[in-house]
Amino acid sequence: MIIDARTYTIAAGKMNYFLDTYESNGLPLQYKHGFDLAGYFTVETGPLNQVVHYWKWDNAAHRQECRRALYNDEDWMDYRKTNSEGVFVKQFNRLLVATDIVEPFSFMGNDSNLGFVDERTYTLNYAQVPSYVEITKKMAMPIINRAGWKLIGYFSSVTGTINDVVHLWYWDSQAQREELQVKATSDPEWKTYQAANGHRIQKQESRYLVPTKFSPIK
Repeated sequence: MIIDARTYTIAAGKMNYFLDTYESNGLPLQYKHGFDLAGYFTVETGPLNQVVHYWKWDNAAHRQECRRALYNDEDWMDYRKTNSEGVFVKQFNRLLVATDIVEPFSFMGNDSNLGFVDERTYTLNYAQVPSYVEITKKMAMPIINRAGWKLIGYFSSVTGTINDVVHLWYWDSQAQREELQVKATSDPEWKTYQAANGHRIQKQESRYLVPTKFSPIK
C-alpha cells in the first residue's frame, strides 16, 4: 500500500464553497474511478485555510491508472472548472509507505464531536528512518499503548521531503490529548526511549486536523 497525502490551501472565504461542491460533485467522481479515501480534514493549527486528505492505493501503478481514468472523465473536467477561479492558492502532495508499527487505518476514530487527528512529521538524519522506526516500535509503543493513545498510521516518505516519518494520532478531545500526553511522557521508560532515538531527529512539525462531515476517519 502507498498513501497519497495531499494538502490544498484554499483562498480565504472560499472554504465552505469548496467543501460543498467537492462533497456533492468531486468526491463521487473519484469514488467512481476507484479512489479510496481514508480521511479528509480541515486544519485547526498551523497554516489556516487548508484541507488535508489521505488516499489509499495498492501501489503506484494503481494510483496512476485511476487518476488517468478520472482525468478522462468529462464530468471531472466540468467539476474542475468550478474551482478554476480564485479557489485554490496552492497544492502539495507527498507519497508515503506504511511501516510495520501499526496496520494503517485499522482504527478510524470514535466519531467524537470534539475529535481530531494530530498529524506529526519528523524529519530524520540521513538513512536513520529504519533505525528510528524499529526503536519506536520496541521502546515507545509499549509506553504509548499503556497511556491509551490511538494510532491511525505510521509512515515514511517516498516523495516530498525524504527521511520523514509521518504519524497520525486520534484524540477524542484536546483535553484527552493533554491528559494522556502527560501520562506517557511521565512514564519512567520515556526518557530512556528519548535518549535512544532523540538524536536522530532534525525537525518536528505538528498540525491538528479536524475531520469533515464526509471523512471516513471521524
